[in-house]
Amino acid sequence: MSRSRKAWWDTIAQERDALVLLLNYAEAPFDVTVRAHKDFERKCLRGARTPAERLQIQRLSTKDILVEAYADARPWKDFGPHLMRMKRLGFPDIRTHVLVACFYIQALALFPERARDAFALLADAERRVRRLAKTSRGREQLLAGITAARRVAEMQGIRPPQAGRGCG
Repeated sequence: MSRSRKAWWDTIAQERDALVLLLNYAEAPFDVTVRAHKDFERKCLRGARTPAERLQIQRLSTKDILVEAYADARPWKDFGPHLMRMKRLGFPDIRTHVLVACFYIQALALFPERARDAFALLADAERRVRRLAKTSRGREQLLAGITAARRVAEMQGIRPPQAGRGCG
């Protein structure tokens, strides 16, 4: 990456951090937060030079919106479209995959009918983490996060759907 692109990404990161802090400090309503992140995404997309840069910007803004949707305990109509967008765009890294899967599981009390999809996403994230080398930095932390998310769902009375049920 050229020095100028690194500087551009550094600026994006600083502005994104400032936006998140400002919105949190202002205790902005969810719809204002979504609009601010979408405006920031559009601004950043104008400066993107490659499809990979555009994709990364979209992933970052979608992740930020999902974090807010989870933190505000938003219903499926607010959480779902951003989750589906993140799944469509793909996860930029394993940490984001685990984070989003854990948020989905822990928010199931708000939309329990989505349990099958949520547990499938969590199982996929766990499979990917388990494929990391046992000496990999963060592997145990990610697995602990997955376990904690399952525990939260269980405390809410939500269990993984049983395979093979419902036929016969």
